[in-house]
Amino acid sequence: MGKETYRIEEYWPNEVIAFATAFGIFGEREYPKEDFAESTDFNNLESSLPPDTIQVATFLYKEYSTKKIYFYVCSFTEKTNLAKHQEVYSLFSIMWSRESSIDSLWVLNPWYSCSVLSEQPQEPLHKEAANWMLKEMTTKGCAIAPVDVFKKGTLEILI
Repeated sequence: MGKETYRIEEYWPNEVIAFATAFGIFGEREYPKEDFAESTDFNNLESSLPPDTIQVATFLYKEYSTKKIYFYVCSFTEKTNLAKHQEVYSLFSIMWSRESSIDSLWVLNPWYSCSVLSEQPQEPLHKEAANWMLKEMTTKGCAIAPVDVFKKGTLEILI
């Protein structure tokens, strides 16, 4: 019996929809608490992440954020007609707010998303999906940051 194959591609509609679904704003997961996306306490945010979340990278670029940005990946299953099975992965961060109107807050931000399409359900592919999204984001940019931000900062991949 051969090893199951899969393909990774950008998730449509976008990273915000993937993030909202992974966190329970859309879909079947439990709806998050009201202040789930921001806190003065980093550990408060980290402890309320979806259960399958893993930390995948850190990023530091002083002109973009005065503290390290912590990247995470989580997933959810979605029905599709593109393949028999689709797992969607959301790459998001906990980062120190850079908005002058919001002082002293850690915030959750969606950065990128992808789909893993296959004929059979796969074992969790957080690492593979994270590496794919980090590569796409750092070579093409994303909605939150152009590629130049990644060229000037320091990305440390943890997986």
